[in-house]
Amino acid sequence: MRMKKRGLLGLTLTGALVLLVAVSLTIPVWAASKAEPWAVWDYSKEKPVRGGYYRTAGARDVGLLNPNHWPVNDWLVINFFFEKFLITDGNYRPVPWMVESWSYPDSLTCIMKLKKGITYHDGAKFNAEAVKYQIDWIKDKKNGAWSRAWIEPIKGVEVVDEYTVKWTFKRQWAAFLGIIANVPGYAISPNALKGDVLLTQASKAVKKAAKLKAKAAKGEKEKKAYEKAQALADKLAAQAKGLKKTDVMPVGTGKWILEERSPGNFIKVKRNPNWWFGKSIGHPDMPYYDGRLQTIIPDPSVQLANLRSGKIDSMTLSKSQYQQVAKDENLKAYIGPVNHVRAMRFNHKSGPCKDIRVRKAISHAIDRRALVVGTEFGMGRVASVMYPDDHWAHNPNLKPVKYDPELSKKLLAEAGYPNGLTVKGYMLNNPTVMNWTEAIKNMLDRVNINWEVESLDSVAISDRMKNLEYDFGGGGWTWIYDPDLMATGLYHPDGGFNYGRSNNEKAIELIIAGRKEVDLIKRQKIYWELEKVLYENYEDAWLWWEMWPSAYSKNVAGYNHKMSVRHKEIWSWSHPTWFRDGKP
Repeated sequence: MRMKKRGLLGLTLTGALVLLVAVSLTIPVWAASKAEPWAVWDYSKEKPVRGGYYRTAGARDVGLLNPNHWPVNDWLVINFFFEKFLITDGNYRPVPWMVESWSYPDSLTCIMKLKKGITYHDGAKFNAEAVKYQIDWIKDKKNGAWSRAWIEPIKGVEVVDEYTVKWTFKRQWAAFLGIIANVPGYAISPNALKGDVLLTQASKAVKKAAKLKAKAAKGEKEKKAYEKAQALADKLAAQAKGLKKTDVMPVGTGKWILEERSPGNFIKVKRNPNWWFGKSIGHPDMPYYDGRLQTIIPDPSVQLANLRSGKIDSMTLSKSQYQQVAKDENLKAYIGPVNHVRAMRFNHKSGPCKDIRVRKAISHAIDRRALVVGTEFGMGRVASVMYPDDHWAHNPNLKPVKYDPELSKKLLAEAGYPNGLTVKGYMLNNPTVMNWTEAIKNMLDRVNINWEVESLDSVAISDRMKNLEYDFGGGGWTWIYDPDLMATGLYHPDGGFNYGRSNNEKAIELIIAGRKEVDLIKRQKIYWELEKVLYENYEDAWLWWEMWPSAYSKNVAGYNHKMSVRHKEIWSWSHPTWFRDGKP
């Protein structure tokens, strides 16, 4: 059964996971065959050239370099070092990367075959033992992995043989592949994680010995306790000598190895000469750059000045910069879709937005197209519901809520507010968000809705959300991969961002059903129905799905925007760029 992409409703990689109890369905290795539409490397017109450091700029320092610890401020930098067991295709479905195949012998078991010949930066083998150690490490509360909650349904990981892993689940869990194609699936060296554990143990032992030392003079018992603790502390400290925490020393399997870092200033990485993927497809020179250098430059106008002067080689533009850059003959500018949804949240539990007529009035008072044109410079796709229009879970039958201020006024009168009403809320206090905050406020004013909105930082917003101290505030979701993450996070009572504000019984039933259904076609229909239920209840006000502009120096070769948009993550991971002359 060779995998071919035949459209979303045809037989696809994940779509083949029609689970038949006691029948094993195996998904075969793609082997980068030409049957895959993304597996094309046509260098007939321009061949890759080795050399040079590719230079970029970031608005913020990356933060911690273990993806399972927080904060991580720049996931593109995390991708320098780490690869995921599975990644996603152009419709955000999980597909093999470091995995050859998987099968479901029953509804609570997945057998996964790993790709051979992959090594971590420290020389350790990527194999079943490494995968098991990593998942057990994440699941151990003592290690402080924020991603631990994501893999709670995993009952256990068993090593079948060197390259075969058996996953068992506490309950049916259709989101498993999507989760493993996300943060918990970033492959981290088991040696580095063991070092993390040892460093933590050594630190605790030193602190314990220091406390007991103060009591040692009290008597022989206390003295012996101190001596024992000190001996253990000395032993662990000796074993941990020279080790570094994974938060500062990332050890993955990816294209790049950490070379130098000045937190808050820059991070510099060098080429991984043992990167497995290039060798596996006959292009051993991948990656083509000698390294990468990312400098922290918060101001986008300063970033652009650096791009134009040749000090950096590419950047993500602010939307206001796109038109001027598009006219610059020395640069190449692009716009591409991003899997983020910008939206507004309603408090369904208390206040005026408990009434669907008020939610409808607010939603119909917002001119989404005008927001995209006026505040986003046209760079956005007007949204109907939560999943982006290029996501496999998106319901294409739902249209964006119509802008109709007269209907809004009528609905307000029916809800008992003929003279208008006041609603309270919050928005993030950054310049871009503040622009569309003011635009929405003006739109609501036109239908006699006074939106008392406060611009707050993320910490203050978190408190308002937890305490339900709002009627109508900023919402949305970024990085939408497996559909359950956002659905559960926002609309299930146990979701991390619900806090009791939404309790749609039909939606909850569908969310639970979507977690269990492993047949992609059936699961897709569940999420189509979920979107319809949320849409008809005006659960939230969805505004637009994001688009981002970017720019490159003309010396950067190998970037294919059309294919990047079409295939997204799997294309960007498998098709690295290069300098035409081997230097910046």
